[in-house]
Amino acid sequence: MLTEIRCDVFRTRTVSFRSSLNVVLGDENATNSIGKSTLLMVVDFVFGGNSLLSHNTDLITELGHHDYFFTFHFDDTEHRFRRGTHEPAVVYVCDEQYQPSRAIGIEEFTAFLRHAYRLTDPDLSFRALVGLYLRVWGKENLSVDRPLHTTQVQAGRDCVDNLLKAFGRFDTIRKLSAQLAVVEAEGKALTAATRHGIVDRIGKKEYTKNQESIAAIARELIDIRSNLARYATNLSELVSREVLELKVEKDRLIVLRLEIEARLNRVRKNLTDRSRVRSASFAELVRFVPVVDQERLTRVEEFHTGVAKVLHSELRESERDLQEQLERIESAIDEINGQMAATLNKVEEPGVLVDRVVDLATSLKEVRETNNRFEDESRLRSSIKEFKILLSQEKEQVVRFVEKVVNDGMQRVVSTVFGAERKSPRLALRESGYTFEVFEDTGTGTAYTSLIVLDLTVFLATELPVVAHDSLLFKNIENDSVAGLMQVYLTTDKQSFVAIDEIAKYGAETASLLRERSAIQLDDQHVLYVKDWRT
Repeated sequence: MLTEIRCDVFRTRTVSFRSSLNVVLGDENATNSIGKSTLLMVVDFVFGGNSLLSHNTDLITELGHHDYFFTFHFDDTEHRFRRGTHEPAVVYVCDEQYQPSRAIGIEEFTAFLRHAYRLTDPDLSFRALVGLYLRVWGKENLSVDRPLHTTQVQAGRDCVDNLLKAFGRFDTIRKLSAQLAVVEAEGKALTAATRHGIVDRIGKKEYTKNQESIAAIARELIDIRSNLARYATNLSELVSREVLELKVEKDRLIVLRLEIEARLNRVRKNLTDRSRVRSASFAELVRFVPVVDQERLTRVEEFHTGVAKVLHSELRESERDLQEQLERIESAIDEINGQMAATLNKVEEPGVLVDRVVDLATSLKEVRETNNRFEDESRLRSSIKEFKILLSQEKEQVVRFVEKVVNDGMQRVVSTVFGAERKSPRLALRESGYTFEVFEDTGTGTAYTSLIVLDLTVFLATELPVVAHDSLLFKNIENDSVAGLMQVYLTTDKQSFVAIDEIAKYGAETASLLRERSAIQLDDQHVLYVKDWRT
């Protein structure tokens, strides 16, 4: 636990703390700006926070950069540190006289606190847990509508996850999430390989066709193995199969060539047709029909000439395309003819049998690999879907469990402090967010009371080692209720830090308790620091 904070610019130089409740006590006039909230900010600072620097900027302006020296006590051992405003990312490990022995980063320091406080969830950092429940004026965690948000831009899903981790109910979710991440990474890798052309992607139709090819190739290989002697003495049968396959492809190309040639001939015929509309052709028409507008006939001739030029250009382009297609087809036919000739020449060569087996085996390997990738991709999609369903179901179950524990715990705190007839706030959790409702009363006092009740519920039910509540949270709470809340803080030895003033109104017994538990008393004449810059 935290036992003391020293600072050369503190009026008292040292503020000591004890287990359970620690009170930063203000005066009966509720005087502002005397250092109550600031001291809680310093507590947050020595627990690894940074809000002191971002919110209390006047400290450095008025006091200059300064250091805070502090001690934690764990397992009968004291651990001393120094952290300053001028280099807050560095914490110095100190000896008994607070002389620095080595420097560590703020992450290493909070990792030490996490280990020292025996926080068990491996994915929950010390600040992710503790920072939320140190509620001090100037931090972003004072929204009564969003009490699980450390900052207002934090994702609702992260807030819910952190609460589940605080209750130690995230282990199965973590394992399922890790498994899902692995299969999603495999899926992304396969998608990337396909997108960059490293592997081919096929659909169900191609997969089925490949399965048929695999079966056909396998049958042929079995046939060759079974009749090896017959093939060795009569290779013409094997060659005939290859020739037949080549002949089928050649016939297809010949039909395609005839179609291209027919289209090419039509294009060339259109190119040689030079018939055009000429104004001279209308001479006889003008002789018989003198009223015909000869100027309009001239425009018809000009229009027809323009259209003919455009069509001629397009026909030339089409001719070139068809000619190129025809040349490619001719080249493919010539290649097939060469393959057929080479195959027929091998009738008396024993090596053709080996070549055929090699070709079949290669084709079989390629097609199987393609189909295996299709099957792997299908399995990955199925696994991703399955893990997402399992993850959603597990998280829904855990969310419902934690939601019930929290709501039951808040009801117990409310009944203890306010009586059994008082309605409790309600936390409704979802996978991706939450709502926090205060029933029947939307006043500021009830809202802040609900915030304190939620914190105390988590504080008592989890490994959360510390809470801090600033005086503004108590301002509008009924006097008797404040007295009841103080008793709840005292039910555990875990440290709590409360800033409060005007304690006489809470009754003599509560006022006596608060004075007894005070770590420091501040008033208009005795402010936290050696300098008072209010005026």
